[in-house]
Amino acid sequence: MAKNKLIESFIPMANIFTAVETEQPFVALTRNRNGYIMISTHQELVSYSDFSLDMMAAAKAWAAVLEKHGAERVYWIMLSEETPHLHMHLFPRWESEGLKGIALFEARNTTPQPAWTPELETALAAWAKEWKVAVASA
Repeated sequence: MAKNKLIESFIPMANIFTAVETEQPFVALTRNRNGYIMISTHQELVSYSDFSLDMMAAAKAWAAVLEKHGAERVYWIMLSEETPHLHMHLFPRWESEGLKGIALFEARNTTPQPAWTPELETALAAWAKEWKVAVASA
């Protein structure tokens, strides 16, 4: 089984010591915020011309799950600057939050974040099974 290069390269930036070995086509790394994932293909891609439309469909499905569970907005963020492996952040904004947009995303590591709920963890497991996504927690 191959290790996911996205997670390997992301680990030093976030001091996370984990790696995912899987046969699944996609990998999602959950973060410290209710509903927030980073999703990538398991195969390393660095060019947008190789971007997987299936991964986009899986991301769209996760965004729909978040909205069903009350997210007011789901931000889709793709920069691929610090980590060249193409990946996407799906970052929900919940009703109780004052910050919006980039300010909310930038505060993800410096302010308390809403914890994952048991309901959303169950939804994540169902989504991952349906879309063939290996999930790792950070």
